[in-house]
Amino acid sequence: MKLRTGNASALCGKKIKCIFAKEQSGGYGFHECIYIIMYKGRTIFNLFWALCFGMVLVSCTQDNVHMPEADTGTETWETYTQEFPGRLSTTVPVVQEHLQGPVEKDMTVRLKDFHIGHSGHVTLTTEAFDVDDPFVSNLLGKDIRIGAMEIPQVEYAAYPSGGGHLKKDAFDIQAGEYRTRGSLFGEITKDGALTLTLTYRPGTMPFDIVSEFK
Repeated sequence: MKLRTGNASALCGKKIKCIFAKEQSGGYGFHECIYIIMYKGRTIFNLFWALCFGMVLVSCTQDNVHMPEADTGTETWETYTQEFPGRLSTTVPVVQEHLQGPVEKDMTVRLKDFHIGHSGHVTLTTEAFDVDDPFVSNLLGKDIRIGAMEIPQVEYAAYPSGGGHLKKDAFDIQAGEYRTRGSLFGEITKDGALTLTLTYRPGTMPFDIVSEFK
C-alpha cells in the first residue's frame, strides 16, 4: 500500500475537523483535543515515514539482486581424424598432350581435428606418390617423387544440409625433398565422400602439377 504526502495531509485535516466537531458538541475538552491532535498527527507522521523507509529498503534490495549471467551460446564438440580411402590422379596440364595419361595411385587422405557437422580449421594429409610419366621424367631427368603432404589450417565450412567444403588459397610446406607451394579445394558430401583438387609446384618446377582425389 502506498501513502502519498498529500493524502496524509488530507487525513490529518479530516481528523482535526472531526475532533473540533466533537469539542463543539461537548464531546471533548480543549486539552483532550490537543492531546488527540498530537497523538493522531504523530501516528500518521510515523506511518508515513515507515512507508517511505520501506520503499527505500525495497529499492536497495532490488539494486543488489544479481541477475543470472547471460548464456554465451558457445558450443563445444569433439574433433577426430577422418580417413577417406580413394584414388589420386595426377597430371601436368601444360604438357598434358605429351603424357601417356594421368598418373594414378590408390591412397588414403586424412583430415585431422575434423568434425563433419561443424565448421573450423583442419589439417589435411596425403601419402607420398610419384609423378613418373616418361615424358616428365625425360624432361626433368628423373621421376618426381612427391613426399607425404601435411597441410595445416585448411578451412572447412559445414553445410546445414550435411557435408561441407574445404579450401586453402595458399600453402607452403615440405613434401619429401621438395618445398611445395600450392592451393587446394575440396568437397565432402553429406554421405561422407571426399573430392579434392590440389594445384602445386614442387621445388623449382616452372609449371603446375594438378592432383585430383576421389
